[in-house]
Amino acid sequence: MNRLLLAALLLAALPARAFDDEKPFNNYTETEADRARKTFTEAEEPLPPYPEAAAKWFDIYLSPTAKTKLLIAAASVRPAADGTVRYIANVRSPQGFDNISAEALYCAPGSFAGGQSKKSGYKTYAYGDPVNRRWITARNPGWQEFGGSPNSGAALRGALYRIWCIDGTPDTADGLIKRLNERGGLHDASGRQSSRESDF
Repeated sequence: MNRLLLAALLLAALPARAFDDEKPFNNYTETEADRARKTFTEAEEPLPPYPEAAAKWFDIYLSPTAKTKLLIAAASVRPAADGTVRYIANVRSPQGFDNISAEALYCAPGSFAGGQSKKSGYKTYAYGDPVNRRWITARNPGWQEFGGSPNSGAALRGALYRIWCIDGTPDTADGLIKRLNERGGLHDASGRQSSRESDF
């Protein structure tokens, strides 16, 4: 019995972390954007220029049966000062009608981590007027959580969450575009065919 007790005490005396600190468990490295999200304060930023007629649109892969398309204007994708991702989206209906909007995506650093109660979500700042090629500011815009029916706006933006939020959010426009190419869809940001043809 004394030998068992002695063995237990020796094990308890070992360092709690017997692994090499130089080798992290995953590839995630906290970025400035991640740190900004921990104390989220929304930044007031001007609306982006309305997309040109010849703008490059990235076709987000949603599912094999999705009839609605989610397109992202590649040139509009950028990180904002508040840690959100700003972009122009186009939700194209099965009938081919375009619904263009200027939006932000917020990636929460964790579930209520460090007292942070804001959840991941997206916000629409303005809607596109395709006839006059201008923005119409949204009335009382608010943050929307992801989920809902498969064709709802929140469910469609869930694809963007999987692209930009999982494994930390890139803090450069190039990094965000790279994520689109790696995880995003059937066509990359230059319009070329992507090798990605399966679900997330």
